[in-house]
Amino acid sequence: MRGRREVDRVAKKYASNDLSGWPVAQLLLGVGFLMAWTFAFGFAVDEGTATSRAARSEGVPGTFTVQSKSCPKGRCTWSGTFTTGSVFQLTREGVELRGDGGHSLDYGDVVPALDVGSGRFVHLEGGSPEWWPAIGAGIWAAFSGGFGAALTGSVARYVIRTSSRASRGREAAVGRGRSALGALAERDRSSRTARPRSSTVRVKMARSIGGTLAGTVGLLSLVATLPLFGLIWVKFNKETTLAELAAGLWAPLFAVVLVGVAIQTFRLVAVRPRLRVTDEEIVIRDGLLLWKPLRIPRTAIAAIHYGEESGQGRIEESVAHLTPFREQLNLTLRLRDSVPLPARRLRSGNWFWLALAFQGLELGTGIPQRGRPVRWLRMRVKEPRRVAADLDRWLAEDEHLALNESAPVDHAHYGKVITHRGVGGTRVKIKGPLPQPVLAEFTNEGPGALRAWLRRTEFGEGTPVVTAGPGAPPVMTVLNDRSISGKALTKRFLYVESEGRWTVNISGPDRARGFTGSATGSGTEVLDYQGPPGIAVVTCPSGQAHQVHLYGPDLVARHGCDPVASTGAHGPLPSGESPPNRSTFAVAAHALIQVRTTSGADWRIDVTPLERANVDDTQGEDQDDVPPTGHVRPFEHFIAGDRTAVVRYLGPPGPVLFRSGEAFGLVHLDATLTPVQTLALPYGDTEIQLRSHTLLQVTGGNGDWSLEEIHSLNPRH
Repeated sequence: MRGRREVDRVAKKYASNDLSGWPVAQLLLGVGFLMAWTFAFGFAVDEGTATSRAARSEGVPGTFTVQSKSCPKGRCTWSGTFTTGSVFQLTREGVELRGDGGHSLDYGDVVPALDVGSGRFVHLEGGSPEWWPAIGAGIWAAFSGGFGAALTGSVARYVIRTSSRASRGREAAVGRGRSALGALAERDRSSRTARPRSSTVRVKMARSIGGTLAGTVGLLSLVATLPLFGLIWVKFNKETTLAELAAGLWAPLFAVVLVGVAIQTFRLVAVRPRLRVTDEEIVIRDGLLLWKPLRIPRTAIAAIHYGEESGQGRIEESVAHLTPFREQLNLTLRLRDSVPLPARRLRSGNWFWLALAFQGLELGTGIPQRGRPVRWLRMRVKEPRRVAADLDRWLAEDEHLALNESAPVDHAHYGKVITHRGVGGTRVKIKGPLPQPVLAEFTNEGPGALRAWLRRTEFGEGTPVVTAGPGAPPVMTVLNDRSISGKALTKRFLYVESEGRWTVNISGPDRARGFTGSATGSGTEVLDYQGPPGIAVVTCPSGQAHQVHLYGPDLVARHGCDPVASTGAHGPLPSGESPPNRSTFAVAAHALIQVRTTSGADWRIDVTPLERANVDDTQGEDQDDVPPTGHVRPFEHFIAGDRTAVVRYLGPPGPVLFRSGEAFGLVHLDATLTPVQTLALPYGDTEIQLRSHTLLQVTGGNGDWSLEEIHSLNPRH
């Protein structure tokens, strides 16, 4: 019921504004004027022909006997019986006498007259012709015929122009060659493969009930004009003339046109459109708009869009609405290439729906037309949010990367160790290019603290890399030329300052300490994660500040993850104890993790495998079997936090607003939890486009952040 309410919540508005009766009323009014023109034209021809014969004194002679007199506005007319002067003496009763010239006649008077061929009057022999009835009938015939033709012709003109535009689009599409959907037109319309037994995504296409009623009533109104015209003809037309027959030829032509509309209306009422999703394609069956099933391979679909606003701002000539009405549409398929659809021709009866919805539309928009290439397919479905999310997830299935159990290590220093020893303050020159970052392990053997800087020149200021207190365990960090220079270097200097002896070992990633599920340590260290992709939580039990950097197997920093977490120290509680300081982040298989804390500060890292940490519903955060922070946080409409997190967007594809609070960034993760793209930097609010079931890493430190769906179904006017 929720989906039905969501689909129909503006149906009344659209039905009252855009399916109002005026297009059908225009056709009805035009047909009414054509009906009046039929009789007016026949009357004008009859009057003109008879009056012309009277002016030439042509006709059958006879006598007129006055039987009644009528003087409505001062001018009197006489009615009576006309008898021919021939041997048979044929008699006509109830005819009018014209051409009397204003002479006064009395009841029973007999005057000579001519039968000029009109069934309504005879003419006084020798009298002047009366042209005003023929002129008046001619004026009314011209007005009613012209106005009726103009009303019906305006609709026909729009339909013809639209059909011509579609033909030009077909001709332009021929030269572009075959696209990924080129095989659509070659599939047999009766093929069993066009009828998939089941759908991997539950989709129900919907149509406006108000629009269906409006179309049906409009058709019945047009059909009713034909028997009404026949009844009027039989009732008031005693004798059919050749002119009336010629003028009434529009009626059988109009009846033939309405046959196609009636068939299409039956399809509208009896045949429901269907959309089926198989493993490799989408199949759309619509007996009203398509003459055969439309099959769209998954590889031919570029994106799924949800809501009314998704079609705004597009080139309208490339948009097709899979509906006969102008109603609110809520789902859009964007194709990679423009293709012609197997649409029914307008002359088959679909011109009627185009006429219903043409008010306010640009030329060439609306229902599919044969030959017009389209790239955007817009439709109306029930539960559009769920359908858009499910279709987007189906579309992305072939884009997911497989979870590799092993990854080759390609590093220039793999298996190599270069050792440097010294006492006190010493500059170590590291020669040669470093195509990849390296590991540096510092051991402090002196009584004081050890500090080290990486410098571009021998006496430059440099960048601090490590600090180690006396007696501290070895400290390992990553040395990267990018931290001191924007280009590749042929040499760099490591300045070590200490009060005693020290040792530095330069090596590749193989020297990092490996772990799978959990690890503990203190100070700064680089770890080699050897487990499956998962959600990691770094915890400093005493609330100390820490930083976490993520690297690939070659020690190259991941997108937006240098650092992935950077938090300040937590202040003590009223009890005097400091709360634990935690950061959550996604870690891919074979990733290297650098944890940086103050010297001697303890930390712990725990990784929950993705299959246990992944939660696909918004209620999953309350499950007891999922660690309190080591899991994926799902959201559909809104989510917020005050620390780093891994989140999954479950809503339909569309815009989402990320409020970073100038402290957090946002990174897109693939199926293996590898960062692939930086979506937002900590520079304030950022609007981003997300697909359904997208995994995101919130990076940064202290503060507040939020993600809010800003997609709206309200159309822009």
